[in-house]
Amino acid sequence: MNAVVKWLAAPLAGLLMTPVFSAELAVYDARYEVERGGSNYGEATRKLSQRDDGTYVLQNETEISFLFLSDVRRYDSTFTFVDGWIEPLTFRFKRSGTGSNKSMNVRFDSQNEQVLEAESGTPLPVDWHANLLDEASMLEQLRYDLQQSSNTDFSYRIVDDKGEYDEQRFRRGELEVLSLPFGTVEALKVSRVRKSSTRETHYWFAPELGYVMVKMEQLKEGDEVATLVLETLN
Repeated sequence: MNAVVKWLAAPLAGLLMTPVFSAELAVYDARYEVERGGSNYGEATRKLSQRDDGTYVLQNETEISFLFLSDVRRYDSTFTFVDGWIEPLTFRFKRSGTGSNKSMNVRFDSQNEQVLEAESGTPLPVDWHANLLDEASMLEQLRYDLQQSSNTDFSYRIVDDKGEYDEQRFRRGELEVLSLPFGTVEALKVSRVRKSSTRETHYWFAPELGYVMVKMEQLKEGDEVATLVLETLN
């Protein structure tokens, strides 16, 4: 995920050393219902905003409760967007609820091609790759790529919520008409491509809403695990 920000050198440095930002990522604030078996299972929010300096802030939180079990997960990412590609700056993950709590906080040092633990500065054992993304901002890159390309298949190299390197692949499907709490929406189905897995993940992005994700469905061995459906969008 590295369209590396290039700085202008030497004599002009004092005047022109600023990254060139693109405003092609539309900001939004979305709220979702989390369902399972037709029953309310929790709620989720996903918000993309932009600071005055041009950097983007992505905040994603999911809160699920079922009987005596609870699970709250928050993904935060900051990044720049240059020449059609996201370049991550920081990535934070926090999980709380029933069972063990987990957290991670890293920053991306593109100049030295390292992913670092934010507080200690210790490098993570992650091999640097061109166009390296974090798990949260990856869906924003996919959202953009769906608009700009007619490609069927997409592949991304990421740092996941365990602080480990992963490659995730997606395949474009067909437009479908969805009936959501938000209303009736035409959306493009995109499926995660996995090898030898009983898990399935499907996403729906609505062209008429700037390709914002309006639905996500997770299945295991063909059975529903959880489904996010859009409730409100600002």
